[in-house]
Amino acid sequence: MSIFHRFLAVDLGAESGRAELVTLDENRIELKEIHRFQNRPVKLNGTLFWDFPFLFAEILYALKMCTDRAIRLDGIGIDTWGVDFGLLDPDNHLLSNPVHYRDTRTEDIHKYSDPIMSREEIFSLTACEPWTISSLFQLLAIQRDNPSLLNIAGSFLHMPDLFNFFLTGIKVSERSIVSTSNLLATNGQWCSDVIRKFGLPDIFQKLVEPGTVLGPISPEIKAQTNLGDVPVIATCGHDTAAVAAAIPASGENWAFLSSGTWSILGMLRREPVTSKNFFEKGFSNEYSLDGWFLCRNIIGLWLIQELCRKWDTPADAWNYDRMTREAAEVKSGPMLDVADESLLSPPDMENALRDLFLIHSQPAIDSRGELVRCVLESLALEYAFRMDMMRGISGSSIESLFMVGGGTANTLLCQLTASACDLTVFAGVPQCTSLGNALVQANALDIVNGPDQIREIMRNSFDLIFYEPQDSCMWKEKLDIYRELKCNRRPSS
Repeated sequence: MSIFHRFLAVDLGAESGRAELVTLDENRIELKEIHRFQNRPVKLNGTLFWDFPFLFAEILYALKMCTDRAIRLDGIGIDTWGVDFGLLDPDNHLLSNPVHYRDTRTEDIHKYSDPIMSREEIFSLTACEPWTISSLFQLLAIQRDNPSLLNIAGSFLHMPDLFNFFLTGIKVSERSIVSTSNLLATNGQWCSDVIRKFGLPDIFQKLVEPGTVLGPISPEIKAQTNLGDVPVIATCGHDTAAVAAAIPASGENWAFLSSGTWSILGMLRREPVTSKNFFEKGFSNEYSLDGWFLCRNIIGLWLIQELCRKWDTPADAWNYDRMTREAAEVKSGPMLDVADESLLSPPDMENALRDLFLIHSQPAIDSRGELVRCVLESLALEYAFRMDMMRGISGSSIESLFMVGGGTANTLLCQLTASACDLTVFAGVPQCTSLGNALVQANALDIVNGPDQIREIMRNSFDLIFYEPQDSCMWKEKLDIYRELKCNRRPSS
């Protein structure tokens, strides 16, 4: 009789949360969603907050569902988006709902921070891209606008660590989520140089590795859920780090692309890269179970999602399947710089894309299928452009690409990516975040033995589809043209 283990992997995204029951049976894994809920930020008095009490209640509801279904859990792990955090007072009361990274408080924060420490210096110390939304700059916005709040704060916890604290009463900071903050030094410790230079208070907690057993749920949580002594595990708290931990690859010289609303291109590396060139090209370094990985955030299927939102009506259905089908039926055509900032949040995506045709002096297109084809090809070329850049800056060779996430359902995008990157693409595993969350839990409990076995389990559990490059000469020419578009794009983008 096989011995199986079950883990609850809670994955909180910007739009929704999912509680996934993940079962590990010998050397195979499967998952089943048991609860899904909305993540709805709330604007109060001009500030955009996460509704933390609501989210915590939904997590408790998922735990209660496990009790009601007589599901014995081996562990509980939570992963979330990066950068955001909560502040506790000295008596461990939450001072306010955590503020959403899309809040406007950090829009001009570099005017405040640059005279104290340059962004280039911050990057060299933390290996993390100094985005205006990072935890450091959110703290500096509080320091500038509401210093009394920092004065009474006793503890700083990123979102997964905050949830873990209220489940267990134990305060720690897990390294993968801290690596998104501009507060983690390249040696894996709190960056005292940054903290001291900006005069931040002593509110930072003990750092722990991804996959650290914190302890059982507290008596209060037991009473609310009727669960037993289930351990809560500080898994890879950052969702991208959970993905990186579970890429079903083997050997070396591979990269990964997490494809969804946003795309994240990455590759594992033992040490972070902090060169000026790396910083200037918009790359960053983050931490996962197996150490550091290089990464670049890239706009993804957000472009297609926005077109679908406009086009799909009861009278004329334009769902993703139809969009992809129509795109596959037209020939390769013009391209656009999909990294142009005008595409980040336009009121009308179709109009914004058509405006770029004029800016890039590209021929106009007539049909919706042609527009979708243009977007998908341009995305693939953006991946190839960033892949070449990452390869050159890091000095590493890349021989294959593993695509994971919901975007792998778009087989046309997968094929275009293989052709544009001139690499074999292995695609599959739409729920890689939750699976990585659970397998890091298993690793913490010594049920699996390290990153290599995690990747082996992933390969055993999922049938990957591989895509080989096609029309190499044509795609080489298109990539050259795309590079010219990037060089000639508007300075503000």
